[in-house]
Amino acid sequence: MKWTVLVCMLPLLTACMSIKNVKELPAELIYQPPVSDVSATIMGKMEPRHTKLVGDRIAYIMEVDGKRVPKEEKETYSDTWDNVYQITTGEHTLTVTYRMAGHYTLPTKITFNAEANKNYQLDFATDIGTAWFSRDSYVDFWINDKATEKPVTKVVRTAPPPEPRVVSYPIIIHNR
Repeated sequence: MKWTVLVCMLPLLTACMSIKNVKELPAELIYQPPVSDVSATIMGKMEPRHTKLVGDRIAYIMEVDGKRVPKEEKETYSDTWDNVYQITTGEHTLTVTYRMAGHYTLPTKITFNAEANKNYQLDFATDIGTAWFSRDSYVDFWINDKATEKPVTKVVRTAPPPEPRVVSYPIIIHNR
């Protein structure tokens, strides 16, 4: 009898464990494009992978002026690299980061002054994933004017998070 109850309860218990505790951000914390006629645009950048063993190199925008960029429920923020965001003219602070396969960097802030009717693109240079034994130590970000391909900001450097400290314990097996 106990086994029957346990077997009957198992699907119910596993269903409860699989429910995710997903909480949506309030609307006031998500970036909303301006309604003004005078605006500019900004987007991230992707460099395609060179071999099948590594992933695409993606620099993407996570926040505009402290508000998270909108994304679909199943998307990750790196999937939004090609979204074009309308921004007002004037100074803006973007939170940007980088991803390549399992490598990523800490989010960093970059500030620039957007001019009316201009299109901008986040650009980057990195040693992460560029060679088999690269140091994987940095990503430099800057923003280009897409029409001229010239930088409009200074370079801002970020790095991957520090590697977690691995603690190992020896396992001693006595054979008798």
